[in-house]
Amino acid sequence: MKRKIKIAIMTIGMTVLFSCGYDTHVINIVHEDGSVTRRVVMEGAEPDFDPDLYRVPVDSTWQIEISADTSGSSEQKWILTAEKYFANVEEINQAYQGDSGVNSGLERSAAFSKRFRWFTTTFRFSERVQPVLTVSCPMSEFLDEEELAFLYLPEKVRESLLNGPDSIYYGDLQENTDSIGEIWVWTSIVRQWTEIFYDRFGNDPGLQISREEMRSMEGALLEQIVRETNDEQAGTEEPVEMGGEEGDDELARILIPVAGKAFYQEFRSEIDSAGSVLEEMIEPFVATASYTIEIRMPGRIIASNGYAGTGQETGGGKYMLWSVSGEYFLTEPYEMWVESQVSNYWTWIVTGLFVLFVIAGLVVRRRKTSNLH
Repeated sequence: MKRKIKIAIMTIGMTVLFSCGYDTHVINIVHEDGSVTRRVVMEGAEPDFDPDLYRVPVDSTWQIEISADTSGSSEQKWILTAEKYFANVEEINQAYQGDSGVNSGLERSAAFSKRFRWFTTTFRFSERVQPVLTVSCPMSEFLDEEELAFLYLPEKVRESLLNGPDSIYYGDLQENTDSIGEIWVWTSIVRQWTEIFYDRFGNDPGLQISREEMRSMEGALLEQIVRETNDEQAGTEEPVEMGGEEGDDELARILIPVAGKAFYQEFRSEIDSAGSVLEEMIEPFVATASYTIEIRMPGRIIASNGYAGTGQETGGGKYMLWSVSGEYFLTEPYEMWVESQVSNYWTWIVTGLFVLFVIAGLVVRRRKTSNLH
């Protein structure tokens, strides 16, 4: 392959890990008319913030303020606070479409709805990230409810649990989640590679392995990936003999023991081509620079799939919190949503007046009836 898939994942991941990224927190303050005041807070080591490293779109149309962090940290940090009023979610979506920052490869969108129900009005706001891959491989097939709930916790909440009184329990939970999660990632990649290969080359008359047969080899391919990973960590990987030549290609060591040497030799360029397409597909997943999203809603929050928090800035009211991380939307859409409700007091007044009017009418009618008798 032009670039080995595993090396590509590690290289991109390490680049993001050690790049000059900014700890980013996004606050969406949703108003009853569907407009949104959006505030983005970024933390960096230098007062000069690079827009190419922004995790959400912020440009010159925002009100931007940069100040030194005065929280007492031993290391000098700088805080960029940007705020902008969006008349509707369509304007937020336009900003996402024009994003040129580090997460520009993600397909993100916001949505808002409002339902009038006489005594109450219900609001719903959501942000959604479309999946990177096209195959079906939900995390729920690999992780149980507790593991999924732990995985989806905001990063700072998870860190507090790992450093809290039950740190051993949550440490074991994280280790198990990470271990199973790695299998899930490779399962997704194997499934996607299979579909890409057969979509592009499945009609080749020389192809002796059908799509269904290759799908049935998924478990064996995963075993080879695990074995290859263990050998690489132990430094014991060996080149593969390929008919008069030896190869040190990772994909050869994975495919040949499962699909056979003839298949690999015959379709080596096609395998490489499918792998290149796959690498482009997964790049937004491995390159995602994580950030947190907070949503504040009008009225009382009645439902959400986020983590509930309270703060002084919200007057003690609740807000919902999420982390945006690459694994959340590898194979399925990731939606952060919250619903809230406000009471329509004027409808109570109108209803009360109507009831009084009806009662008064009945009283007058009864009196007239009594007078006739």
